[in-house]
Amino acid sequence: MTRVLVDTQIFIEGHLTSHSPEAVVLTLLHRQKHKFTLLLSSQLQEQIQNVGKRVGGKDWSGTLINRLWHDFEVDFITLPHPLIPSNRYPHIPKEDLVIFLTALHGRANIMISENHEFVRRAAEAQNLFTCLKAAEFLAQYNSQ
Repeated sequence: MTRVLVDTQIFIEGHLTSHSPEAVVLTLLHRQKHKFTLLLSSQLQEQIQNVGKRVGGKDWSGTLINRLWHDFEVDFITLPHPLIPSNRYPHIPKEDLVIFLTALHGRANIMISENHEFVRRAAEAQNLFTCLKAAEFLAQYNSQ
């Protein structure tokens, strides 16, 4: 199975805009859940909930979390507590550290993010997983 981390923006945008590349990524991961495992940590779930509340309200946020657990094959990753200090990964923006650590500790094969700076810095910081934008992921996996 391919272990995939989808960042918060991809998950939120994929549920807001039905024909966006982000939505197609989520549909592909759902339809092919026998091939893909979605990585999630409590910190990442909390981030999705908080952004979901700001964007669509409390009920919509709850629906997102329900769909996450229902629609995908999920591997829940426990991150170290306290979190690893951000100075250990100086190339990763502080606000993206939780996403990066979830991918790292979850042994991700792929991280999907539209955050150009984050993708670039994560790729520079390690060679353990591939960082792709939604369209790049679809170009590689949508025809399989």
